[in-house]
Amino acid sequence: MKPKHFVVVALLAAVCGLPSCNQSRNIYTSPSFTAVAKQHKTIAILPFDVKVGLRPNEQRAMTEERHYELERQHGRAIQGALQVHFLQTINKNKEKVHVQDVATTNAILMEKDIQPEELVNFTPTELASMLGVDAVMMGTLTTDKPLSNGVAAAMAVYDLLATPNLSMGGPTNTGMAVMKIYDGATGSLLWNYEKGLARYLGSDTNTITKAITRKAAKKIPYAKLKA
Repeated sequence: MKPKHFVVVALLAAVCGLPSCNQSRNIYTSPSFTAVAKQHKTIAILPFDVKVGLRPNEQRAMTEERHYELERQHGRAIQGALQVHFLQTINKNKEKVHVQDVATTNAILMEKDIQPEELVNFTPTELASMLGVDAVMMGTLTTDKPLSNGVAAAMAVYDLLATPNLSMGGPTNTGMAVMKIYDGATGSLLWNYEKGLARYLGSDTNTITKAITRKAAKKIPYAKLKA
């Protein structure tokens, strides 16, 4: 193998092995969270409003209906993962707050013909009353349209060869998650979590969804309450 070819192959291997980076996070917890949250008996986790960016070839192969259903599936996957986190981690030793089963939550919303993207049309107080809970957790996830691995790799190698002082190219898939917890009685915002995540080659929407959900779940402040 010629030295130049070897360098290109080595660079491709290095780029393809890059982990996630370029992460940003913003967390707000209300000063009154502990006092208010102690009064909560039940919280409902709503399906997340998810917007998934697709590659051009994916857009051509997928109908609008299938794309929308894919986004709904991701939204419910986040919802289910957060419920499991409450059950297995936050309430592991003693229940801090009861979590309404997501099947019940979704059944009520379906009965009212409310889609995830329509939840913003209701106040937290209205949602809590509708679901019969003391608090609601809701959020959004948006993933950008990723580049194909081949194109991203070529761009990264070109950047390295042409401008060696630059970093290993831009991320091929990025996501932004926003999660909020509201008090049902007053509608006040108790907790807000915003997280951006950029991943490189080999990442996809499933990877972004799982990574952001896992990181956000660890910050849910109910875990710090004394049962």
